[in-house]
Amino acid sequence: MMMMTEMISKTLPLLLLLQFTLQCLSFSVDLTSSNAHQQQRVFISTPSKSTNRIVSDLMTSQPHLFTLSPHTAVDEAIATLLQAGVSGAPVIERLKNAETDKVDCRLVGFVSSFDFLPREETGSLVSLGDELEDSETARRILGRTVQDVMTRDPVTVTTNDLMKTAAESMARHRLHALPVVDARHGNLVGIVTAKDVMRDVLKTANKALPAEDTFSQSIADLPEGLAA
Repeated sequence: MMMMTEMISKTLPLLLLLQFTLQCLSFSVDLTSSNAHQQQRVFISTPSKSTNRIVSDLMTSQPHLFTLSPHTAVDEAIATLLQAGVSGAPVIERLKNAETDKVDCRLVGFVSSFDFLPREETGSLVSLGDELEDSETARRILGRTVQDVMTRDPVTVTTNDLMKTAAESMARHRLHALPVVDARHGNLVGIVTAKDVMRDVLKTANKALPAEDTFSQSIADLPEGLAA
């Protein structure tokens, strides 16, 4: 009995050491397998390319530019916008330039469907103070001509601005269109809309995407198991 106990006491440490060694080997195998999986992971993305297109490349200009006169009656302006299929238009005054003997389109405002919305209400309670918002609401409800309801000093871009600048300005001010003015004289020369911005985004995305044959070859070069 004593001999058996002595034998067990001598063998137990060896068994424990063997068990610990096997656990270490198992951990090493798992770690190697995990690293192997990590090495097979690849990052696939659509390459982005910056665009240098400027506003004049995509804007709508004469003779397709739709404008309104500040002296046009409100009802007539609404009917004209509906007939043209647009929700807003720059408001201009045509002035003859004495130096060039040409007619300049001076931007005086912008009118959109939002400027006509207060007229659809049965009325609006406004203060008699100098609150700017209340006075603007009253002006649009009681206005008879375009100059009475239009947005004065509208946000604009110039012909030389990047399309990225126009997109950022639309997003910042929550606008669907921006009048385009000449960078030198400040006269209206066109309009850029949210549709123009989307066309620019689509062109950029199409140029950034790889050709179909190149993309297929790239997929074929992926490690086995990732291309499936």
